[in-house]
Amino acid sequence: MLMLIMPMIVPLLLPSFWMSSMFTFLFLSFMFTIKSMPMTMWSVSINSFMFIDSMSGPLLLLILWITSMTLFASSKVYSFNLSPKLFVLTIVTLAAILLLSFTCNNVLSFYFMFESSLFPTLFLILLWGYQPERLTASFYFILYTLTASLPLLAMIAILYFFNDSLSMNLSLWASPFISSFKFWWILSILAFLVKLPMFMFHLWLPKAHVEAPVAGSMFLAAVLLKLGTYGLLRLSFLFPAINFSFFNTLYPVAIWGALITSMICIRQTDMKSLIAYSSVGHMGILLASIMSSSCIGWQASLLMMIAHGISSSFLFSLANSSYEIFHSRNLFLNKGMITIFPFLPMWWFVATLSNMAAPPSINLVSEISMFISILSISSSAIILLPILSFLGAAYSLILYSSTQHGPLSTSTTPPTLPNSSFNLMFLLHSIPVLMLSMHPSFIMTWI
Repeated sequence: MLMLIMPMIVPLLLPSFWMSSMFTFLFLSFMFTIKSMPMTMWSVSINSFMFIDSMSGPLLLLILWITSMTLFASSKVYSFNLSPKLFVLTIVTLAAILLLSFTCNNVLSFYFMFESSLFPTLFLILLWGYQPERLTASFYFILYTLTASLPLLAMIAILYFFNDSLSMNLSLWASPFISSFKFWWILSILAFLVKLPMFMFHLWLPKAHVEAPVAGSMFLAAVLLKLGTYGLLRLSFLFPAINFSFFNTLYPVAIWGALITSMICIRQTDMKSLIAYSSVGHMGILLASIMSSSCIGWQASLLMMIAHGISSSFLFSLANSSYEIFHSRNLFLNKGMITIFPFLPMWWFVATLSNMAAPPSINLVSEISMFISILSISSSAIILLPILSFLGAAYSLILYSSTQHGPLSTSTTPPTLPNSSFNLMFLLHSIPVLMLSMHPSFIMTWI
């Protein structure tokens, strides 16, 4: 793990630390991809506290890739000298914490890394956020995350008391819960359901996204939400029977929550808020797929984690570029982009295509697989899932057509030329979205 973390720190000591950090993460992601491609079924124990397997491997690659993209998207911080070195240090710290989170072989270490990711994210929102409301958003973020994680800490303490072990291999533990195991199970996964976030526990997410800088939004959507799904997948994989027993409880909340948030998306006027609510909808389907406790459901869930991570980061970076051009995120004011910047609509088209899970994006493969896993358990989903797909396509098309077509708004300041590095960033987002659809087994063979 030091081989990954040390190269992340060294660029901070160089004069050209911004470019060095950006391309270091890009290089590390390429090298990690090349090294892991022949090992789709691999498990490497680094030491007694750390390990990498074919579930955490793709997520480590996602972290490295997204970190590089956040530095591309945040070039304004460097250009306007908004404490750029502190910004890069915060990004590197957050990336290191997330890398350690996905490689922990110790439940208590995972819990502390899980909670530690809160602080760099708060720094990003508070120090580089846009509006005074970022204080309220930070309060919601802390309140939901810390409150929901306390039962998980209690669960860890009780399991250690009974088993004298904190290994992530939970199947080796004795069963201290006979009659009350289901009660403790739901308390344990509460922290992950909030981080996911499941509908009803999602109120912190739109607030955090709207007030965060582009780097915070990209990290939140692409990686931090995946901490919740990762923890849920780990527990579900080791206790499938208990997990499946909660399907009838959580499935209706997940699917109906996805439908409600999809309808909310159609009524949104703020681009970042629309993308944030769409994430809640996608995570609802993912939760139902995990709770199905089927092999294809778990495989599709991991694939969806990667697909959603890339496409949501893509959309937030595009929303940021539109904000820098028109100085507004309002859909009614961001119009006619196709008439002045013909290259940007192409990237918007690819991003919205992946968000609505249209071919040839990797999102299509993951959604079809998740639908199969859900339909194999609940026949009622045959009515709800097509409606959900239709709504997803509807708000994605609204997002695209509202920003690209129509006359230029006269209510905003004159549009400014976007940073030239944006095209490279958008290209680097597009490549995995399209390429992974040709070889989804690179991610789906972890079981």
